[in-house]
Amino acid sequence: MKYTSLKSSVTALELADFSVAGGFPNPCEDHLSNSISLDDLLIKRPSSTFLFRVSGCSMSPDITDGTIIVVDRSVTAKSGRIVVATIDNEFVVKELDIKDSTARFISRNPEHKTIEVTLDPDNDWESNIIWGVVTGLVKIF
Repeated sequence: MKYTSLKSSVTALELADFSVAGGFPNPCEDHLSNSISLDDLLIKRPSSTFLFRVSGCSMSPDITDGTIIVVDRSVTAKSGRIVVATIDNEFVVKELDIKDSTARFISRNPEHKTIEVTLDPDNDWESNIIWGVVTGLVKIF
């Protein structure tokens, strides 16, 4: 993964006042509500938020190669959350599952193996660290 620096956006975008149908369109709903800022939508705590561009397909189909993930270091990592971690000093993005004395880092793509790290006093937390929690993503098609 490659770290991408944050820059403040000055563009306000119009947000539709209705949901977009995944099936048939509804032509009656053609008005917009208030403007929103993507900064406000994606970044709750700027001082602890970082962007990374993902490389690889271990989290496909949800997070694909080239997706930009929003990572907040102040959010508590717990089972079921997508996290950025360093495993053997390499950044990875995985779903976290903690049971008993084991942290499992699960890929969404079944072709990639789950990584298990034992949580004990002898664990080398210099090379295995939960770095932050993924709170959003940006996909460009």
